[in-house]
Amino acid sequence: MTSKSDTARLASPAFAGRQPGGWIRSARLQTALSILLRYVVAAAAIVVAWHIFSVRFDSPVLFPGPAKTAERALELIAEGRLQGDILASVQRIFIGFAVGSLIGALLGLAMGSFRMVSDLLSPLVNFFRFIAPTAWIATAMVWFGLGEGSKVALIIYATTFVVLLSAMIGVSAVSRNKVRAARCLGANDRQIFLWVTIPASLGYILTGMRMAMMNSFMTVVSAEMIAADAGLGYLIYNSRQWMETDSIFVGMLTLGVVGLLTDRLFVLLTRTALRRFSLL
Repeated sequence: MTSKSDTARLASPAFAGRQPGGWIRSARLQTALSILLRYVVAAAAIVVAWHIFSVRFDSPVLFPGPAKTAERALELIAEGRLQGDILASVQRIFIGFAVGSLIGALLGLAMGSFRMVSDLLSPLVNFFRFIAPTAWIATAMVWFGLGEGSKVALIIYATTFVVLLSAMIGVSAVSRNKVRAARCLGANDRQIFLWVTIPASLGYILTGMRMAMMNSFMTVVSAEMIAADAGLGYLIYNSRQWMETDSIFVGMLTLGVVGLLTDRLFVLLTRTALRRFSLL
């Protein structure tokens, strides 16, 4: 029989922290702190190495150090230019990435699930996926003009094929036992596609989307260097013309930070989605 002292001990915060739920929360906190510490250490190492190289190079115009780059970043923020360039690039990436991922996922699922669709589209896919998005920049400007259409179209192109191939691989990796089990329960082809194939392929599709995001960032920067009046690519290219190397460094660092944050957010959403389908 539990005494009053035992009851008080069980209800105490110290004991609650040793319960399974407390252990899980503690483990998650430790993991988050460990990840944050790794990022801080990596960033500090990069800054120190950057400072050493900039001092040895001894030419702030050609190779500005961290302090000069940070000063220029603050100036661009005060002018409102950096925020505008970030917003312009992120908008283009988001639209092109979302549309390209949707197209790639639908085509990949269709090609992986239906032999006739695969036979019809495989030659075209295997031809166009080897043509780099940057090779289409001049043509895209002729077809869609110098506005947003050409840049978004290039990002769609850069995103589609990576997601498409990942979706096809996901379909081919679906366990035959799952399909047989669904048929034994009376599921038809449409139900198997909706409730077996798509959930089982979701992890592959999301992995392909994560890889395609990198292509989206690289493509938008290339497009903005040629035809744009705002964006991180425009900031980098326009600064080169005026020998503003510190602004170039600001553009590159901002691009890396925005890409890192976007990737971390995408990983978080991916884990949530996979947990929803009991795949993680």
